[in-house]
Amino acid sequence: MSRVFTFSAVACLLTLPLLAQAPTEKVGILNIQQAILATQEGKKATADLNTRFEPKQQELAGKQKSLQALQQKLQDGGNTLSTEAKAELTRTIESQQKELQFAAEQARTDFQGAENDMVNAIGNKMVKIVDDFAKKNGYAVILDVSFPWPQNPVLYASDGINITDPIVKLFDAANPVVGGAPARPAAARPKP
Repeated sequence: MSRVFTFSAVACLLTLPLLAQAPTEKVGILNIQQAILATQEGKKATADLNTRFEPKQQELAGKQKSLQALQQKLQDGGNTLSTEAKAELTRTIESQQKELQFAAEQARTDFQGAENDMVNAIGNKMVKIVDDFAKKNGYAVILDVSFPWPQNPVLYASDGINITDPIVKLFDAANPVVGGAPARPAAARPKP
């Protein structure tokens, strides 16, 4: 037993100088959700998305207002409306409630789908920037901390290893937004 222990102790002592000379690799954290939305492209895409869905929001608000008017009519006419009129108004209210609920769920699904597409498109470009940044700066690992624990295994991380802001700056530099739209390569002009 003493030979095994001695050999192990000697092996550890011999590797200590090698470990001290080994390059140190860094660990970084990145809130990629925050980074995507903080980029100029992310801000513009979010504004475009909100503009695109604004008419639907207004339509839903109009339906909600109409439904509230019918509910108020039923409440106000409680003693003056006939039984048949109350029943008809109640059916109309129930029908409009179902239509409004379905339309709101559909709008929410459509918005979330469009938002996911936007986040994925920007995120795919951002992953390349993160990869390049990590390689150039000696990072062994970069962890996404977009979600709190328990969805995220990181319980604590120092702000000193947070690379979210530098990644946003690098992304904006690599993907400039010109005139309110992401810059695109100029199309080749036809020769006269």
